[in-house]
Amino acid sequence: MLNDKYKIMMCDRITETIQNWEQQNTVEEQEIYTFLHNLKGTAGSIGMEGLSEIAATKLEQLEEKSSKRWEKENWKAFLFQIEETVSFFEKNVKRGQTEENDLPFIKRSKQNNFILVIDDDIVFASYIKNILESKGFMVIVAHNGKRGLELIYELNPALVFLDIKLPDINGFSILENINKIKSNHMFVTIMSVDDSKGNRAKAYDLGALDFIKKPLDADILISYVRNRLVFKQALELSIMTDELTQLYNRKYMNTQLEFLMEQFEKRGEQFSIAIADIDFFKNINDTYGHIVGDEVLKGFSNLIMSAKREEDILFRFGGEEFVLVMPNTSKNTAFSIMERLRTIVGKQPFKGNEQSFNITFSSGIAEINHQNKHPKALIEQADQALYKAKTSGRNQTVLFTKEEQISKKQKLKLIVIDDVAIIRNLVTNYFNKLHVPEEFTMEVAAFENGVKFLESNWYEKNTKYIILLDGMMPQMDGMNVLKKIRKEYSSNDVIVSMLTGRNDEEYVLEALANGADDFIVKPFNIADVTNRMLQLANQLFLKAR
Repeated sequence: MLNDKYKIMMCDRITETIQNWEQQNTVEEQEIYTFLHNLKGTAGSIGMEGLSEIAATKLEQLEEKSSKRWEKENWKAFLFQIEETVSFFEKNVKRGQTEENDLPFIKRSKQNNFILVIDDDIVFASYIKNILESKGFMVIVAHNGKRGLELIYELNPALVFLDIKLPDINGFSILENINKIKSNHMFVTIMSVDDSKGNRAKAYDLGALDFIKKPLDADILISYVRNRLVFKQALELSIMTDELTQLYNRKYMNTQLEFLMEQFEKRGEQFSIAIADIDFFKNINDTYGHIVGDEVLKGFSNLIMSAKREEDILFRFGGEEFVLVMPNTSKNTAFSIMERLRTIVGKQPFKGNEQSFNITFSSGIAEINHQNKHPKALIEQADQALYKAKTSGRNQTVLFTKEEQISKKQKLKLIVIDDVAIIRNLVTNYFNKLHVPEEFTMEVAAFENGVKFLESNWYEKNTKYIILLDGMMPQMDGMNVLKKIRKEYSSNDVIVSMLTGRNDEEYVLEALANGADDFIVKPFNIADVTNRMLQLANQLFLKAR
């Protein structure tokens, strides 16, 4: 487009001017005034209104005829937004990074390959992050043990790299906690400068898979990660029982459903399934802790196992969801069975922090027929009935019927909070062009500052969020916005990635300490950031299952 040609010319001129000024000790205020005055008019004329508005705001703080001289650090800070905007434009528009044909698809990942690095040396952690992400792995960093444990609960990473010496909790204590709660065969690797015999022996005794001495070789690290993830995948495929509850797992459930469907096809043997979901399970974890939450899952499993019919088979479907397969059973009989189990569970007290509490569950039932003779189709029908049970008040059983078929799309909302209009517009336009499969809905929203975002009533239930949050904004900086977000919402539902022009260790540590899940240094390549956001979206949807 014609305007793009002039935008490129204007950005080149801005860059040239700033580079010339950088060669001088000081710059006269009237030079800065003239520069901004010209920028205000030109940018507005060629469609860069955001840059024009920035220039206009800056002009109000200057005098046209002033002979005052500005030191480099002062004029650089004063023009920071303009430099940031130009850098972003050059990385994404000038180089043609937003071609629609290159846009990726959002899709559900079949495997969770998140890697968590728990290390207070942010330089080392960032180094590991960059190495592994350059090879397509998704890495999240925790700067202390408390945040590390939170992310283990919330993100359930495939592989954890853990340092022994941390500012708040000894790494061995974290390893003991991980062993109490870990699921899906999480692999933990100790990374430490101190590889004494005692430390290595203790790490292995407490359940660490490996012990790697710092410093490490980048090529060996990449090969190591690939090796362990392949091994993890093979291990999970070979195991048929759930680690926590000792019930049969989802893989074995699919095998049994296929067998029962063959029997239905050959002999007309009817069967039904129910998906049961423990109500408000997150509140149990938040109130009593994840260890108590795990005990509730085990207790619930034991209750159902002792009360179900002998021929029925119970599986752990994932998280707080369970599937009961009932051979030779109609949906009406299955309804009576689930109601009986619901009454039994509701009467059983549980204990946490010396308090007694009760739980309930919701369930959805589907019956085999000639239209749903596939495990995925049958599960989807039961899941839709469960969804109706949950959205209609919970603690109830719902039968699937065609008349009550429910649209249950997974909702993702991407929010950009940045005071630079060009960055907001380019990011939102790019994400709005993404190809989204039918099972997802994605909405993109943008806010020019944190105050407007927080006042917007932005959060909706049953929606997952990824927030790109600028660190430096007027009225309320990004760090304070982050703190307010984390007071209310965990990484289970809301992932926050800080956008920053500052790559210093202290700032990144502060962001991670306050609950940021990721950090992106400006100027960034929007296509690269999009891939990161899609990986984060995949992880949110995996947790939602």
